[in-house]
Amino acid sequence: MEITLIDEFKRSWLTSIIGIALLCAGTWLLTWNEGRAVHHAHSLDEAYSSVIALNPYEPVQPEYDGRLVHISGLILVDEPLTEPEYGISIQAVKLKRRVQMYQWIEERVQRDYSDPTASHSTDNSDYYYVTEWRDKLVDSRSFYIRHGHQNPTEIPLKSHIHISPLVRVGHLILGSELKEKFADYVEVTSDERPERKDIKLHLGIYYHCDDVWNPEVGDIRVQFYYAGASGEPVSVIAEQKDGILMPYTTSKGHKILLLRSGILTIAQMFSEERSDAYYETWKLRGAGIFILYASFVCLARLSRIILSRFSFFRWISTQEITSSANLAISLSVSLLVIATAWFLYRPWLGAALVMAAISPFLYCTMGVYNVAQHQNIN
Repeated sequence: MEITLIDEFKRSWLTSIIGIALLCAGTWLLTWNEGRAVHHAHSLDEAYSSVIALNPYEPVQPEYDGRLVHISGLILVDEPLTEPEYGISIQAVKLKRRVQMYQWIEERVQRDYSDPTASHSTDNSDYYYVTEWRDKLVDSRSFYIRHGHQNPTEIPLKSHIHISPLVRVGHLILGSELKEKFADYVEVTSDERPERKDIKLHLGIYYHCDDVWNPEVGDIRVQFYYAGASGEPVSVIAEQKDGILMPYTTSKGHKILLLRSGILTIAQMFSEERSDAYYETWKLRGAGIFILYASFVCLARLSRIILSRFSFFRWISTQEITSSANLAISLSVSLLVIATAWFLYRPWLGAALVMAAISPFLYCTMGVYNVAQHQNIN
């Protein structure tokens, strides 16, 4: 008796529901990722065709307001960023203060054995308590054994990032969005001991404690990092507006704001941006393809029944769908989704992806046809 689609769904409803959910999630992820990649590529092409190169030694030219400009030069910071209590003073775009507190940490270990006579509600876990430096407050009120393992309810000194109010490259001022892009932090190393006696310096770290070697719960240590030191060379592509470098909005509504270390040409900056976008897109593509593969593994039996309804794919229903077959199907569906997104922007690429998507089916169909022809001849 032939099994219907409804009967098979009833037999494997949980697996089928998971497969359908994964299919929707994988398709959505690929569609969103490709749409984002297409808009980004289109925006980069538009920006590349309209960017203007500026000389960092020339004064601000008002006629370029509202235009996308490229400028390379040294970072100029007028006033240093300081932490007077620690004797820190550095001319940079950012100064980051990282604060950690010495706290109790709970570790739960599941036992490998259990008492067969014990109730199922018995907690078969062992709890261990150690002390560590942590950036965030650990709530000891949720500990299994709270007595003797209390943490403070707050960290008195907070982590903070100081941002220089005035940063220039050439004669142009960097806007707030551009300054946020400085994220390559370097640890501040200093041997200047602070004036406060309750702050101790050891290996570039400032301790608020009595004994650096034997800290107590509630003690604090502070580290400092900087990003974008004054005098470092950078290259920027942004919109010039009243002497300030701001994000540039393309015709598709995509914002262009590029920052790279070193003196780079326009072509080099766009090449690196496309390379970063390429790797980011392929990471999400890989995730989407894997999700689709998992969905087709869950939907293998339903897929056989559905494909058996079509004479062109009936040969599949007579065979067991293997892992390689599920991978081929997931790749084909992924390529079709990717091709749909790229058709309008690059039709030749979309057509090539469609051909690649249907090629496994054409190859298998031709193979089955050749086998059938050979059997008829014999």
